[in-house]
Amino acid sequence: MTRLLHIADLHFGDESPALVEAFTTYCRDNPPDAIIATGDFTQAGRRREFDVARAFFDTLDAPIVGAPGNHDVPSYALDHRFITPWQRYDRIVGPVVQRSVITDQIHTETLHTARRAQMRPDWSLGRVSNRDLAALIAKFGPGPQPVRIAGCHHPLLAPDDADGRANTRRGREAAIALAPHCDLVLTGHLHRTFALPIHAPSHTCWFVGASTAFSARTRIEPAGFNEITITPDEFHLTRHIARPDLSFEPGESFKLARKP
Repeated sequence: MTRLLHIADLHFGDESPALVEAFTTYCRDNPPDAIIATGDFTQAGRRREFDVARAFFDTLDAPIVGAPGNHDVPSYALDHRFITPWQRYDRIVGPVVQRSVITDQIHTETLHTARRAQMRPDWSLGRVSNRDLAALIAKFGPGPQPVRIAGCHHPLLAPDDADGRANTRRGREAAIALAPHCDLVLTGHLHRTFALPIHAPSHTCWFVGASTAFSARTRIEPAGFNEITITPDEFHLTRHIARPDLSFEPGESFKLARKP
């Protein structure tokens, strides 16, 4: 049995230190097999925010795999935004947040969906590159595999009542193309927990979103993180939610069947 913790939208620079401590304590008391971190590690891509994010990741005694989000592009240093948008991310947190983690039980890869700028007014929205998608699918490869997990910041699928923030360009097409090759796709951005399936001939691929882990920038649900236990028949998803005293407690649980 494999246990994963899925965190997203950490927003260091606008974080609750008490929730950060509550999460690190939970990890210490309940060590996961891996942590999947799906973007927006910082509030505005500032150097000092990345330094705090790096200090947080250094406390975690588990493999960490993740991809940046739209907030990880510098918001105020426009020279960095347009010339070296990922330099701070790669230099400061890149050494500890891996792009891929492969064990006997899981094969986790990441897909980069954030952009420095776009030909549409809302640059915070995601976009999937066909080349990046093809490379991701090729990494999973044919034949028997460990549980295949993809992580990206922006949702490829989202609940029907999600607002325009779920408008990831080529997201649905990417989800349909990825589903036959993947078992679990973990995302962030919406600050919302959900699980949506695409049924492939041999299995069901689940697209799972998470709330903001530590930020006060909540939307329709409190801060929280996901715990996912993998068994041969299902993914058992437990949503941990922030209490008023700024601790976490287990909330709703869902059984996500792995077969159609």
